[in-house]
Amino acid sequence: MKRIIALTLMLIVIVCMGAPAMAAAPKVQTAQYEGRGHVEVDFRTKVQYRNATVTVKSPSGKTLTVRITDLDDDEMSFHVKGLKPNTRYTYTISGIRKKGTTAYGTVSGTFRTPASELAVRKAKYDRNDGELELEFYGRVEYKEPKAVIRDQNGRTYSCRITDLDRDEMEIAVKDLPSGKYTVKISGIRLKGETSYTSISCSFRV
Repeated sequence: MKRIIALTLMLIVIVCMGAPAMAAAPKVQTAQYEGRGHVEVDFRTKVQYRNATVTVKSPSGKTLTVRITDLDDDEMSFHVKGLKPNTRYTYTISGIRKKGTTAYGTVSGTFRTPASELAVRKAKYDRNDGELELEFYGRVEYKEPKAVIRDQNGRTYSCRITDLDRDEMEIAVKDLPSGKYTVKISGIRLKGETSYTSISCSFRV
């Protein structure tokens, strides 16, 4: 009986030694399209890479050309060619692991492109500075730009554009109460287009 138990324990040890180490895939916090073909993936924990690669596929299964542009210990960025507007894509990152684990594996997720690059990617209000910062998906051009800010009841607030850049804008607007607002920007276009137009987005304070 003792011999049988010993043989059983030996077999268990052999099986465990021969089993491949399992990769602890990191959890993705966000995967966001940043504009102009750039995608950023943020992880919930610290990560490590070994010969990392990224594959991006369209809804039809077509594999797109990808180039990794940045690897950090809690995020990575890559550029994708041939993306279409208003489309959800699937990405797979290989050669990645949660920091402190033994085996490298893969992690997958999705991201969506906007209907147009001429749109606000991020709107953030700094209450201390009384300033609204807008970031655009694409590179933009201006011609006598104007900003109008309204609350959900239609009240208009005095504001002034203080800084213009090719992919962002800053607007001074003091003492906004807590709530939901809409900002409309006129005199703006994507770089290289022929006509100027208006765009809007909402933000919260």
